Amino acid sequence: MHAEETRFRDGKIIRGEEPLNLEMPFSTLDGFITPTEAFYVRTHFAIPKIDKENWQLWIEGEVEKSFEIRYDELLKLESRKIPATLECAGNNRNLLEPKVKGVQWGLGAVGNANWTGVPLSILL
Repeated sequence: MHAEETRFRDGKIIRGEEPLNLEMPFSTLDGFITPTEAFYVRTHFAIPKIDKENWQLWIEGEVEKSFEIRYDELLKLESRKIPATLECAGNNRNLLEPKVKGVQWGLGAVGNANWTGVPLSILL
């Protein structure tokens, strides 16, 4: 039996194609913030194509008044940037013995980024 050849896409290790799962080569890590283009990709389903002109978010349920907001309206709201670490629970799974089910991640299903978005407190 021979080792499977490592395949790459956009500089990242392909761990799955459908759904798409891409691992950051750990050797490329050279700072606290992981560059966007190097950040790992973890998906469970197909990546949706968003039509920004027709996209809307409904806020309903345990709120005083239900409402909807369009993409362009959301972009006009105050946003915040926070540093955060994301790590797939399966990071390093390929090192486990005995082997377990799931995406066989190496060391690169983790990254630090400055995430920007509208806090729920502003919407609610």
